Amino acid sequence: MAKTYNFTTKIVTFILIITSLLNCKKPESNISDTPSFADHVKKLEIIKDLQVLKHGNSAIALSGTYQGRIFTSTATGLNGKSYGHVNWKLLDEGTHEQTLARLGGESRMWFGPEFGKYSIFFDKGVERDIENMKISPDLDTKTFALIEKDELSVTYGADLEIRNTFGYTFNVNTKRKLSLLTKSQIENDLNVMLNENTPFVGFSAETTIKNLGEQWSKEHGLLSIWELGCMLTSPDNRVIIPLKKETDSVTGYFTPVTSERLVTKDSVVFYKADADGVNKIGVRPDLSKNIMGSYSPKNNLLNIVKFTFENDALYVNSLPGNNTPYSGDVTNIFNGEVDEATNKNWPFYEFETSSSTKELNTNETMRHKHTTYHFEGSFEDLNVISLKVLGVDLGHIPQF
Repeated sequence: MAKTYNFTTKIVTFILIITSLLNCKKPESNISDTPSFADHVKKLEIIKDLQVLKHGNSAIALSGTYQGRIFTSTATGLNGKSYGHVNWKLLDEGTHEQTLARLGGESRMWFGPEFGKYSIFFDKGVERDIENMKISPDLDTKTFALIEKDELSVTYGADLEIRNTFGYTFNVNTKRKLSLLTKSQIENDLNVMLNENTPFVGFSAETTIKNLGEQWSKEHGLLSIWELGCMLTSPDNRVIIPLKKETDSVTGYFTPVTSERLVTKDSVVFYKADADGVNKIGVRPDLSKNIMGSYSPKNNLLNIVKFTFENDALYVNSLPGNNTPYSGDVTNIFNGEVDEATNKNWPFYEFETSSSTKELNTNETMRHKHTTYHFEGSFEDLNVISLKVLGVDLGHIPQF
């Protein structure tokens, strides 16, 4: 059973509203029923600086201008499945340029901490309550400029001001390098061999921030680089998180994590990420590896996420009500839901990874890289990859 935390109704509501900053409107409920990648690209044409990087049947749709964001991807050509979830409502309303934080997408930049003494979601001196929630304007409206581009990658960046509730303002130069990976790069990254019957796409987002101001201190608050990936899902989708050791206490957010949604077996967390119940889990540094994934038998789809993890001491804590600002999680999985009666419209799940943090000196940098891989194919072919990369037999995923 996961260790969970109970909060007042007001706090839970607050969490859900903040999550909506990252939400994605429901255009569909099951990845197998979605429009194709080409259809989604057509809908995204309103996006400034929309680009499609393509290599063989692998492709990603991105905008470097919109803060280095990958909206969606495909492993099976332009007419194949589209894996990312986008907040289409903002595009329909024409408000997307003023609400960049809510656009969604498979790979987008964010910063932590979300809650706690040094949260970046509140002005100084205000009660950390739903009515006072406010992000730094740069995170909603600041566009990035081109730094470098080649056939399979783009790098964009900008200077950002991010303030926290303690009253401290971070001045950071931020760069995002987005890359579409070739077959050989994926094979080298994961130490696997891909056969011709296994369509694939892999892409990375490497974020670097430089402190342009005075030296940061723990007493004023610190920042982490936080990568968020909003994924289409289906009822049979199960997240797989290998751990360093056995545990019964992953972090629970929002609502209790019960055995109906989470099972830990043989040092692996299995989590039901089906967009059918708001929930979130986190894995702390002492348990973390630098790999996780998910599997849907219905969609013949295996997802892998790999990320920078150096097991440093400081990870900002985004758990509501926490009194330990530097004992946070390395990875999180958010699970959404659709409930019109309560105005919830989050038919997706998220892979989330965070960098460690430190007291950056002036002009010192911090970096975080998050790489996503999608594989479609037979159970046998996907199981070979899972066994090699995750150490998990897909045929032995617990039933829950």
